[in-house]
Amino acid sequence: MKNKKHQDHFDTRRNFICRSACASLGVTGIVNTLAHLNMVQGVMAQAAPTDYKAIICLFLYGGNDSNNMLVPLDGTARTNYESARPGGATPHPIHIPVTGTGAALALTAPSGGFGQTTATSFGVHPNMTNVQGMFNSGDLAFVANVGTLVQPITRTQYIAVPRTTPVPPQLFSHSDQQLQWQSSLPDRPFQNGWGGRAADVLTAAGANPNSSVSMNISIAGQNSFQVGSSVIQYSIGTTGVVGLSGYNSGTNTYANGANYGTIPPTYNNNDQGRTLKAFDTITKLARMQLGVGDSIYQHHLEEGYNNVMQRARDNEAIVGTALSGATTAIDTAFTNAFGAGVTLPDVANQLKMVARLMQGRTDLSNNRQIFFVSMGGYDTHQNQPTDHGNLMGNLDKSLKGFKDAIEAIDPALWNDTLLFTSSDFTRTLQPNGSETSSGTDHGWGGHQIVMGGPVIGQRIYGSFPDLARATSQDVDSNRGRWIPTLAVDQYASVVAKWFMSQGTGYVSGLTSNDVTTVFPNLGRFQSVSTIPSNLGFVDFTV
Repeated sequence: MKNKKHQDHFDTRRNFICRSACASLGVTGIVNTLAHLNMVQGVMAQAAPTDYKAIICLFLYGGNDSNNMLVPLDGTARTNYESARPGGATPHPIHIPVTGTGAALALTAPSGGFGQTTATSFGVHPNMTNVQGMFNSGDLAFVANVGTLVQPITRTQYIAVPRTTPVPPQLFSHSDQQLQWQSSLPDRPFQNGWGGRAADVLTAAGANPNSSVSMNISIAGQNSFQVGSSVIQYSIGTTGVVGLSGYNSGTNTYANGANYGTIPPTYNNNDQGRTLKAFDTITKLARMQLGVGDSIYQHHLEEGYNNVMQRARDNEAIVGTALSGATTAIDTAFTNAFGAGVTLPDVANQLKMVARLMQGRTDLSNNRQIFFVSMGGYDTHQNQPTDHGNLMGNLDKSLKGFKDAIEAIDPALWNDTLLFTSSDFTRTLQPNGSETSSGTDHGWGGHQIVMGGPVIGQRIYGSFPDLARATSQDVDSNRGRWIPTLAVDQYASVVAKWFMSQGTGYVSGLTSNDVTTVFPNLGRFQSVSTIPSNLGFVDFTV
């Protein structure tokens, strides 16, 4: 039985640990970490999937002007495009012509055509030659006019005074729309992202029974998309694992997967290292005075601190092992896409890291993997002709490099890969000026890219708008802001259903009820158990 003096000393140390841990890790981090550490996961007895699948969310921050990424070349949509972004003898700087210098790159229609009523011919931005090629070869498709919605709404309902049909709050705000895209729940306070919820239900069904590292890995820092209840996102950089500040991350410290529990940590000879060593020493002395071993803790925060550190160090070793494979084929794929001697943009380096992690997927021991990458700079209020053109070129080459890298690792791995884009919103069809330096403003529904082996490519899904301003699809008086004809829930649910499936059915232990857990609002737009014919961009038999 502990004496009073011992207890007083322990309480003092415990308070210090509590204050120190909260100060260094943050209250939110502590709460989420303890919730994770103490959660009893309802892992069912069903067999884990035997196949591997990876989805990659590529978020285009700032609002991609998809009106100039996917361009109608004929029909009423072309007529209305010319009205807002005119051509002629003195074309508007943002104008993309059908023929001549700077013309859109025509897409080859599949048998039966694109299935769109507003145009029969489409092209992509002139800097997207690789996207054109991947579309025409069937590896890539577009999904038209997707956006955040609370429920279906018409223009009449939108402009009604008072408006009685709900719309997403702060519709044209970057931060709000980014959050709503990543959560898919614009009518609820943020709690988690749909990628996090998908990982949660798969984990509960035993999808990754031997997982060594989180199902959710971000190469673009912390994000809302991967926030879950039981699965916590793990972030790494484009050059690999970033070691804990203060610990020595030398080559041999945690070699061959040896973990924090079997090899004592060594510390850097700097302020961070000395502070960390002192803190670890204090917690060990506390346990020694109580006569307990290193694995026994008297306080949740002390246990949480140690487990966070151990998990971080273990992850460092595991991911480091996964990245230890040869990178020549992956490097070559991106070098070929951009050209020798070209410095890769950040998005290409992020996708290269995803390819490296997929190459080392056996070491991660995940049957299902969710990656998050991002690309910024799309808030093109000015200098759009140059800036957006550069963005389209970098995106185009990055996608090509990624595809070639995955196929270089293993041609069959491409069939296990599904990449999809998201963005705050598209831009207004009407530019905000006629000068070379002009740009566009915040829009609403826009077009997205899906690519991968299971994608039924060479198609445009959804409903391409007629691009007529101040009519049934435009909520603005003359700007060209399209009411989405597909909700984020509908678009994302196709990706999630493929990810949650094995063959033509769900992973053992999952049902359509789990789809509603991931997308609670989906039933407002369509049947939860089926995929609309104009949204079936995935072949579940691949």
